[in-house]
Amino acid sequence: MVVSTNNTARRVKLPTIAERGWTALSEKSPVEPTAFDPATLADLPPPAQRLLGRALPGGVALSTTVELSMEGEIELGGRWFPFTAEQILRVGEGFVWSPVVGGRLFRFVGADLLTADDARMEFRLHGLIPVVRAAGPDVRRSAQGRLAAETVAWLPHALAPQLGARWTPVDDERAIVTLGAAGSDIDVGVAVDSDGRIRRAGLDRWNGSADPPRLEPFGASVDSTYTASNGVAIAGSGTAGWGFGTEHEADGIFFRYRITGAAFSPT
Repeated sequence: MVVSTNNTARRVKLPTIAERGWTALSEKSPVEPTAFDPATLADLPPPAQRLLGRALPGGVALSTTVELSMEGEIELGGRWFPFTAEQILRVGEGFVWSPVVGGRLFRFVGADLLTADDARMEFRLHGLIPVVRAAGPDVRRSAQGRLAAETVAWLPHALAPQLGARWTPVDDERAIVTLGAAGSDIDVGVAVDSDGRIRRAGLDRWNGSADPPRLEPFGASVDSTYTASNGVAIAGSGTAGWGFGTEHEADGIFFRYRITGAAFSPT
């Protein structure tokens, strides 16, 4: 598997589960890409106009897939562990997130994925001992919410009306975008500053670990912008967690990320 990041191609060894999902999302028939037309933003709410006007250079190909490299920290069992990860995300269809978490003493390898035929989490200690295995309807429903949220963060092409995104105004700083996510339409609230940068994005996401399982506020803050080699600007760093927009937001954060590479594909 070759992942192109920051104009550099490097071969990434993925776990079998991640490799199967990656292949399912990346091996599509080539299509003629549509060029982004800034004139199509005229009827959108002001936050959407600012966001897309900044994120997408005029004439850039409206990609449907992004491959990412990232690093950061994730909280597991009350402890924070460093991670590096590769990810593929395909608009409306799914994602594979394949991290290496921890260090010498505790090193977890696996994948969190959503495709047309599968939705699961599977991680192994040192790549050998199973420590997390989850699949089923709750996992798929939660993954659909993750797909929608991460599309907003990392594939702004999908937010353009040319690719079918639907926007609803809230006020001058906020708007709601409705995206298809592996068979479900999901609303994501987006807060955009005066310069067109996403600052916050949130939704009601299915939490299969809740008792009972239910929709709960989930979201992310964005601290910086990452600009790819083609000029496309995406969320560069920030945090994510449960309880978003509530008094419990700070306690619900379990994920801190920094994007280190991004490559887009029209297929």
